[in-house]
Amino acid sequence: PGHKPTKAMPRNRCLAGWPALLLVLFSLIICSSAIDLFGRKKLKRQAEIAAAQKAAEEAEAKKRANTIVIGGLEHKTEKVYGFVGAVAVILSSLVIQRLGSNDAKEGNNSSSKSTVDVVIVGCGLPRKGMGWYHLTQLLEMEKVNVLAVVEPFFLNGKLCKDVPPSFSELVKSLEEKGVQCVANVTDLKSFSRPTVCLIAGRTPDNPKLFRECMQKGPSVIYLEKPGAPSVSELEEMKTVAREKTMVYIGYNKNVTPYVQKAIQLSRQVKNSHVFFCHNNSYSQNDLPEVFSRNPEGMLKNMAIHELALLVTFFGVTVDSIDKLKVNTSQLFSEKISVWVPGTSMPNPKYISDFSRVAFRITTKSGANVSVMADRCGGNISFAVVKDEAGKEVQKFEFPDAETAKIVEESVKSDPEMMPYFFIQSNDYLELKNRVIASALEGKVAEGVATIDTGIEALKLAEYITNEMNKALDK
Repeated sequence: PGHKPTKAMPRNRCLAGWPALLLVLFSLIICSSAIDLFGRKKLKRQAEIAAAQKAAEEAEAKKRANTIVIGGLEHKTEKVYGFVGAVAVILSSLVIQRLGSNDAKEGNNSSSKSTVDVVIVGCGLPRKGMGWYHLTQLLEMEKVNVLAVVEPFFLNGKLCKDVPPSFSELVKSLEEKGVQCVANVTDLKSFSRPTVCLIAGRTPDNPKLFRECMQKGPSVIYLEKPGAPSVSELEEMKTVAREKTMVYIGYNKNVTPYVQKAIQLSRQVKNSHVFFCHNNSYSQNDLPEVFSRNPEGMLKNMAIHELALLVTFFGVTVDSIDKLKVNTSQLFSEKISVWVPGTSMPNPKYISDFSRVAFRITTKSGANVSVMADRCGGNISFAVVKDEAGKEVQKFEFPDAETAKIVEESVKSDPEMMPYFFIQSNDYLELKNRVIASALEGKVAEGVATIDTGIEALKLAEYITNEMNKALDK
């Protein structure tokens, strides 16, 4: 009591103003943050503007790079380049095609201008097929350019699953020579030069192959005998050919020397009688395959050669026949039925045909001629000229003794070759020489059977077949 309190003194003057100091610092921080925020936004905006400008410049540059101005109009570069590229490809292909047409071989003898093009239709197997043998001779002929080979079976993958090596080797060698190998006539281009189509397919296939060849514009067609399975089909083929294409049938006996000698002699002998005998060298075991391969029958297949001779040189037609006598002795005429190869029990198939035939014809004009044909008669064929009394004047054999010896040696050296190729080689070559000359010169081939001869021969074949059946079925 009585003591006056003293005035309180602050502990630290510096701490007295701290609230104000904090306020100032906080304000500075806020301002700094605001400045930084606004600065970054400005920078971001500037960056965005710069990026947009850059993108615009790049787009413009890309547009300029992808655009070409032609004639004052803008065109996309890829379209222009695409168009130019397409034009370049077309021009290049045309140039290559042009060069190829000048340089590529079209046939084995395409460089020669004095040749006729030949197309083989129906080649068959080497050493077996008639078309193949024609091909081997044609490849050696100076005035022939073998343009193409058409083989409907062995070159058709759907029909022939296992192509024989010999045929594959043949195709390879032909293509190396420049010969086109196809399965169908329709695969060939239209013919632009004189062209011979040699059709050596199966007889039932010939009418179709003939029409397909006609579509290509041949100047000459050479048909292997008999040309067609029936008279009506061969007559239709003649209508298709009309006057545009000359059609020949490959009856080689028309030009064979032994026949020509016999005919010439018969014309010198009064009331002569000529006997033609045609033999093949098949065995009895071969007949099932022979009958199946030639379903048109013996008279339209083997003996058709002699029937063509009768039409050409003796004036024999169905209408001109006065008398037809069949030799019914089994030694001369025989009809048999055989098992069709490839069929078996319980559903076997059989085919009937003549293994040999013999008959004599007398015409209304007095001509006398006889024919015998034997599938299993051997390799020797002949023609005998007899006088009015039936006495033999002279016999002409083919092949003769010297030729037969050569043929025998050839068969031994190449047993796979069909023997009649050796025997009739010169006849086949002579026929083709005449046909080729016909195509080059535009003239009718001398002594070669035409389609008209073929039609009359087929009529004879059908007529005689009926008469043979009547005589042997009794």
